[in-house]
Amino acid sequence: MALFASAILPRETPAREIGPKSSLCDEIKSLSPGDELVLQPGDYQGGCTVYRGGSPGRPIVIRAQNLQVRPRILYKGESQNALNIRAGHVVIRGLEFGPTRYNVDGIRIYGGSHITVEDCKFSEMGGIAVVANHASVRGVIVRRNIIVNSTATAMYFGCHNGLACTVSDLLVERNYIHGVEAPERAIGYGIQVKLNSTAVLRDNIIIDTKGPGIMVYGAQDRAAVNVVERNFTAGSRTSSGIVIAGGPAVVRNNVAVSNAEAGISLEDYARRRLLKGIAVVHNTVYDNGKGGILVSESNLLDAAIINNAVHARAGTRAFAPDQPGMRLWGNVDCSWIPCFADPASRNFSPLAGSPLFSESESVQEGQLPIDDFFGKRRQVPPTIGAIDDSHGPIAVGIKQ
Repeated sequence: MALFASAILPRETPAREIGPKSSLCDEIKSLSPGDELVLQPGDYQGGCTVYRGGSPGRPIVIRAQNLQVRPRILYKGESQNALNIRAGHVVIRGLEFGPTRYNVDGIRIYGGSHITVEDCKFSEMGGIAVVANHASVRGVIVRRNIIVNSTATAMYFGCHNGLACTVSDLLVERNYIHGVEAPERAIGYGIQVKLNSTAVLRDNIIIDTKGPGIMVYGAQDRAAVNVVERNFTAGSRTSSGIVIAGGPAVVRNNVAVSNAEAGISLEDYARRRLLKGIAVVHNTVYDNGKGGILVSESNLLDAAIINNAVHARAGTRAFAPDQPGMRLWGNVDCSWIPCFADPASRNFSPLAGSPLFSESESVQEGQLPIDDFFGKRRQVPPTIGAIDDSHGPIAVGIKQ
């Protein structure tokens, strides 16, 4: 995967600072490559569009003066979004968005590459908080954002058919998503990466979504690998914590807890037969409604499920039944054996003497996690499951 962002060179012009009485949209229109627009605390009128971006090493930056008191972008209309981006090399940092009306998004990326959205907060969104599904873009970074009480999918990347547009070299990390609702016929995802788009999704905390916490659809290009690692997903009300609808994909070091269906599910979406090149390794799955790690039947399955720790509810399966093309090695069924320190408080560290300390199976290079869920370097041989050694409970919020 390519570098996620180009180096930022020293600025040639000083930052320009504005207050809530200024016209935010006019100020944005006046920006040139290398400019930095600093927003003081307060409420600003949104519905703005970035038409002119930066250049390699000289992005335009729109940021908060104080990350502890975010300036809020308000848009009460229905014909626009709070902020539209139609240019590349743009950084949005530390702003707050919402509430918005139905189908009004927070940040909608229409075009441009090397766009960063970080340290922002989105609350009570009627549309998607961060979305890029109009044109093919590259090098988007979405990190350390907070999305709460949304009535639509939180993040959406790529076009549904994988042809009209793709998002590549996407990095989504250390975001906190809590509470996603959706209308009756809508799904309500936490993070969704569509067909032929590729991403690294890591260190996100996603709780209480209507649909899957994370879903990736895979790619027809066998060299385009999605990586889903070190995420915590809990409380999907209608689906699984993590859904893999196609490969290639590496799913490792995730913790998936108390979701309506499975903790991790491999589903042959629309019978595309893309469940190939998938590795589900060293995950911890606990107390999900219909099973632990489940796999739909597919005539063209190629998936390795290795060294996972799974607790399943009574009457459900910890692991999918064996089928051609599926390799189940080194997993531990914790349904009837104590494995974890204190699951009720989200502490999934292995107990002393836990079967998770059994010798784990070897994993192919590029799939083996060198660290665990908390980012701690793993022992050799590594402990089975997502957590290698003793840690405290998983904290709810931005993952440190």
